[in-house]
Amino acid sequence: MLPDAGAPSTTQLTLGYSQAEDRLVLWLGEGTEALHLTRRLTGLLINGLAGVLARSSATAAQAPADLRNDVVGMERQGAIAAAAVSPAAPTALPPPGPAHLIEAVDIATLPTTFRLAFRTPAALTVGVLVLSRAEMHQVVDLLRRQSELAQWALPVTAPWLNDTHGALVVN
Repeated sequence: MLPDAGAPSTTQLTLGYSQAEDRLVLWLGEGTEALHLTRRLTGLLINGLAGVLARSSATAAQAPADLRNDVVGMERQGAIAAAAVSPAAPTALPPPGPAHLIEAVDIATLPTTFRLAFRTPAALTVGVLVLSRAEMHQVVDLLRRQSELAQWALPVTAPWLNDTHGALVVN
């Protein structure tokens, strides 16, 4: 039996920022429990998910090495353009409920989806998010944009996550 077999699983999320806690707050599914992400974990999660996306891209794997970041970047742009995903306004957030500090996120790459299991310091899995490849790109972008709104200035290691990556410069 998986350690998170009893944890609720969903494909929907709401993400906001708690200024009082200085944490990103994630609600999975119906949003009955708040999952708090620290600045440190958010930075690790953005870069970790970006790495998983880059390594698991069949299209990028077939491209020449110097073009792989561009291929994943185009994949990202297509996923973001396909859905109007934006950080939730404070008034649109679910009401406060039980809060869990998230210490780790286990990431599994499955044949057609990605599975993120959110764990507390007590190693209790409190939620599971199942995402398609496009949805994973959207979640990475949402985490990055919400951390920017929080003014965290997190370092991003994947060049294709930088909005200026591949920008055309004309002199």
